[in-house]
Amino acid sequence: MPQKAPHTHHILEGEAILYKRSGTPHWQVRYKIASKWLRATTKQEKLADAKKAAVDLILNAKFREKNDLPVINKRFKSVANLAIKRMNELNEAGQGKATFKQYIYAINKYLIKYFGKYNIDKIDFPLITRFAMWRIEEMEKQPSQSAINTHNSALNRVFDEALLRGYITQLQIPHLENKGASSDRRPTFTETEYDALVLAMRTWAKEARKGYETEARNILRSYILILANTGIRAGTEAMNLKWKHIFYDTINDKQTLTFAVKGKTNKERRIQVKTMVARYLQRIQQSDELLKGMTFDEVIAKQIDRYVFRINDKDMTTQYGRMFKRLLESTALLVDPITANERTLYSLRHYYATRMLTKGHVSHYQLAQYMGTSVGMIEKHYGHLRLRDVAQKFVGEGEIQQELKYGKSDKKPEAIALLEDDEEDDD
Repeated sequence: MPQKAPHTHHILEGEAILYKRSGTPHWQVRYKIASKWLRATTKQEKLADAKKAAVDLILNAKFREKNDLPVINKRFKSVANLAIKRMNELNEAGQGKATFKQYIYAINKYLIKYFGKYNIDKIDFPLITRFAMWRIEEMEKQPSQSAINTHNSALNRVFDEALLRGYITQLQIPHLENKGASSDRRPTFTETEYDALVLAMRTWAKEARKGYETEARNILRSYILILANTGIRAGTEAMNLKWKHIFYDTINDKQTLTFAVKGKTNKERRIQVKTMVARYLQRIQQSDELLKGMTFDEVIAKQIDRYVFRINDKDMTTQYGRMFKRLLESTALLVDPITANERTLYSLRHYYATRMLTKGHVSHYQLAQYMGTSVGMIEKHYGHLRLRDVAQKFVGEGEIQQELKYGKSDKKPEAIALLEDDEEDDD
């Protein structure tokens, strides 16, 4: 019979084994609960102390098993990383959600930073309340309801992972609340502000340094115009748009430019866009070395598997966001005076929705279907607008961009004259 190694000891009549691993002075214990072998550290260097600690660990595990409590304790950070891994795997398999990217960011940026050291089964409502206070200090502001919803959803992903692996029970999942700042009114642009932005972008694009900055500014300029004239989501939908997702569709015997986009739920929807959008797309196409030798119709017909708004296949959401912020700062348009919030690329989606509703182009239901959201969300965020119940098509008359009123005077305002005198009057 082989001799037992000097660093290995059986306890509790062979039900558990104490042993040492290289690189640590502490004794480890290996024991069996519910037909499953578990490992833990006794955190003790002396054998006698390690035996007592091991017995306590095993008795506690047996008590938890008897009372239908999770036997295994795991740190929040470990479970969070498993949840991130699962979301990444689902995304790679094409079964994930567009929101997974936001959840992963929230987990890494806030949740692990605060909860990381706690055992997953010890996270309760009082701790989450303290986290909410910490988050305000960390963000240096009261987070919006939307941001808190994202954090809560990300936290639930971690709890779901822990539940799946038997680290917690359903009863141990704490209640999550949302007391964020109300975001019923979203920052947008008035027509005058938007016209000022359009004019400023022409000079801004021409003043860029040659090379990468010129390319980025020119694409961003078209990106801004397309967001404002289609209402698609910046980042989530637009950044994943490829040339093969753009095609001509026949509606009521008329050929219409159509986008196939995927929103928050990763479900595809098709939207018909205004003819002016083709002009903005042409600018991007003509700046692409691989596409500029073709006509726009040839690019559309070939259904090319190439991103429209990316540069070298890189997701430009964050970089475009920073560039847009600097552009707004330079034009004194960063802060929306109505909401007192900073505008972002997403404000262009709100501009589109506001214009479509106030100009009487569509109903609540039509706009919700077109923008990939619910009627409830439209009513919540745009209920303050004076609406007219009409049902003109999205691709009908009345372009978003240049639908400006001159009034009774024959003399056009200076801003309008500048727009029409410019060599690129399609903005």
